[in-house]
Amino acid sequence: MSTILLAIVPILCIIALGYCCRRFNVFNDGFLDGLSRLTFTVFIPCLLFTSIYNSEDLSSISSNLLLSFYIPVIGWYVLSYIYFRAVFKASFRKTELLSLAATFSNNVLIGIPVLLTLIGDSVLLPGFVIVSIHSLILFTLTSLFAENQEADKKWYRSLATSIWITTRSPIVISLLLGLSAKLLALPLHSIVQHTLDYLKGAALPCALIVLGATLARYKSTHQLPLSISVNTIKLLLLPLAVYCCGQYWFNLSPTLIAVTVIMSASPVGINVFMFAAQDPKSSPYLASAILNSTLVAIATIPAWIYFLDLAP
Repeated sequence: MSTILLAIVPILCIIALGYCCRRFNVFNDGFLDGLSRLTFTVFIPCLLFTSIYNSEDLSSISSNLLLSFYIPVIGWYVLSYIYFRAVFKASFRKTELLSLAATFSNNVLIGIPVLLTLIGDSVLLPGFVIVSIHSLILFTLTSLFAENQEADKKWYRSLATSIWITTRSPIVISLLLGLSAKLLALPLHSIVQHTLDYLKGAALPCALIVLGATLARYKSTHQLPLSISVNTIKLLLLPLAVYCCGQYWFNLSPTLIAVTVIMSASPVGINVFMFAAQDPKSSPYLASAILNSTLVAIATIPAWIYFLDLAP
């Protein structure tokens, strides 16, 4: 139990710090947007690049890792879409956005920090490999399902847009650069390495502050049945499916199972709100789903840590 507390409480404290700073106007939205851009375009890419470059083992990159994560994710996306369309279609027209919320995880801001605290740097490579195609797969799926109701859209345009966004992602670029430098055994000058080390040290604290401050923008709605449904799928059923897939189908190592399960058990990702921000009817609920799932995950993530025996 003490290990779980040591892994979770510092993360919660930093998130709370960011929340309070924004809530009490220690900094404004302009500062938050700048810090967010700096974190996701400089600090986190430096963390990923140096971790890959300094890694001794690249065997964690495999098709089994991706399949064990994305087969359950895609499966639950489709199942949840059928469920939400049957139950909530009258009150929530764009049910594909509910399916996106039920399957899109806040991996960079929650999942990876938790795994880093519990396991160490060995989680970074498999974790960011999963993250690198997260948006591509789920945003493309959401666009395709939305086209059933919007005949003027074309599937290839949605796919092209998702690929364009993915290939421009600093995370994908730093992943490819790190792998290239590692495989080609390119030497880095000690000054460059020390500079990258300083920058990567700011990645996780700044990311958690950004998360807390961003949550301060959102409000909780009172659509209890929707919240219960999304949270049940996102925080319980999806991680369970990922665990069974990795454990019994692909026979992943305990470390990789921990990576896939904790990442799938992370709360709803902030990008879900950004994806639907221009829809005035859906965006308030999705903002609420992000906030509510983050609060519920305070209890469910420690439960998954205990289930996976990550806390001796």
